[in-house]
Amino acid sequence: MIKAEVSLYPVEPEEIRSLHGLSAQFLDEHGLDYDFHRGNSSLNTTISGHPNEVWNALRHLFQENLAHGHDVVMVTTMTYWGVFSE
Repeated sequence: MIKAEVSLYPVEPEEIRSLHGLSAQFLDEHGLDYDFHRGNSSLNTTISGHPNEVWNALRHLFQENLAHGHDVVMVTTMTYWGVFSE
């Protein structure tokens, strides 16, 4: 199992309100546990689940913002625990 703490920062601070996060529907469909909130200068999300699903969610989050024309910085801290299996 992997836990990822993710923060998205817009390159242009005024874009914080238009950043796209992972939808609850997307996270539920992929069986991920999550908690998210929008800060004053970043969009913050904690995701945990199977490694492949967490990596897919991170990719989705980054690509979703690029697709909407946002220049973002994504900072992720990952923690692994348990037995790793593919």
